[in-house]
Order: sequence, then C-alpha cells, then structure tokens
Amino acid sequence: MVSKYAIDLVAKEICGEIVWSDSPGQSLRKWREIFKVTQTEISQVIGVAPSVISDYEKGRRIPGSRFVRKYVEGLLYIDSTRGWSVVREIARNLRIPMTSVIDIRELSRGVPLRVFVEVLKGEVLWGSDYLDKILYGYTVLDSIESILSMSGAEFSAIMGLTTERALIFTKVGTGRSPMVAVRVTSQKPGAVILHGPRVVDPLAIKLAELDRVPLIVSRVESEDLLVENLRKL
Repeated sequence: MVSKYAIDLVAKEICGEIVWSDSPGQSLRKWREIFKVTQTEISQVIGVAPSVISDYEKGRRIPGSRFVRKYVEGLLYIDSTRGWSVVREIARNLRIPMTSVIDIRELSRGVPLRVFVEVLKGEVLWGSDYLDKILYGYTVLDSIESILSMSGAEFSAIMGLTTERALIFTKVGTGRSPMVAVRVTSQKPGAVILHGPRVVDPLAIKLAELDRVPLIVSRVESEDLLVENLRKL
C-alpha cells in the first residue's frame, strides 16, 4: 500500500522539477524513462498522439503546467498498475513515509487549538491553558504504521512546513507509544491529538506535561469523519 500523501508528494516533486528545468522536454523524457514507459503507453493514457509526446520531449512544443500535471498523472497511473515500484523507490529516496501519513495540510491561516478541540470532539487531558495557541497545520498519522515503520528522520519530515501544528494519531491503543515517539524527537508539535483510545495511559499524559505539549483525545466516531472535519478548518 502507498498512501495518497506519498503519491501526491512524489507527483509534486516531479512536476516541480519539470517546470523548473531549463529544458522541460528533456525532463519529461527523463521521467518517462525512469518510469520505464514508452511514448505510446503514455500517449494512450493521457489521450494524445505519440507524435505530440515526441514534440514536447524534443522541444518543438513547450509544455504548460496543465500538460505537465496530466503527463505526470499518467506516469503515476501506469506505475500503479505495476505495484507502485518507481513511486516506492522515489519516496524512499526522498524519505517520504509510505503508508503512515493519512493526511497532511498547511492551513491558510492560523487556527486556535480550541477550534481543533471543538471540531474533533476533543477532551483535553493536559494543556487546558494552551487552548488559545495558534496552529498553522496538521498531520494525521496511522499510529501503528508510524511506530512500526518510520525512522527518526521520517518522523521529523511529517512536521511539514512548521512544527506549530497538530500531530494527530489514529488507531491509538493507550497513547503511550505516540507520546514516547514525540518525547524522543527534537522537534515538538504544537499539540498531540489521539483518536481511538478509551483509556489513556497516565504515562502518556505525564510525557505531554514534561514536553509542554497539549494532549487531547478525539471522540469523533470514525477516522474518515475525523479527516472530513479537519478539512473544514
């Protein structure tokens, strides 16, 4: 399995490199060859003649951003039919977590922590004095996948553009493992929100207090609803 987050990030990296290149046509060809896709295959997927692909790759046409996106989406679609072999390799090279990140978003404006608490039906376990703290993003993680598969470098990468964000863990048992992971990292999130536990380990609350990181339990009914509610922020 490859998360949508990983796929989107790989796509943005490739699109950015093509658009920023001094020779976009050569860059298109390079990525097509990296994905081991023929001109005929990509042309069939995106609905143009192979000659059009050839014109772009040879510089006879200059690709706009819409064409670049369509081209890269075509490469990704073909890779998906082959088990995501190339995307997996690129993601590993970029240190992008493959399966643990469910959603990640930078907010267009700062949002007080109390708003997160409201939309996620939160219960504050520690940090009630921090509810006016402003957060600028959030990351939703599968706690089991995170603990099992993420390296320290990958865990730091999921902070996004700023650490002033909510780190939200789903499928949580008691909350101890996520808070231990936060404890051993140098970068601390603006808040930690746990989804899933009926009872939270007292040690998790103690670790939150030691790191001065507000700890909240979300009582939203499902993971899908949690992500849906966050998207309204």
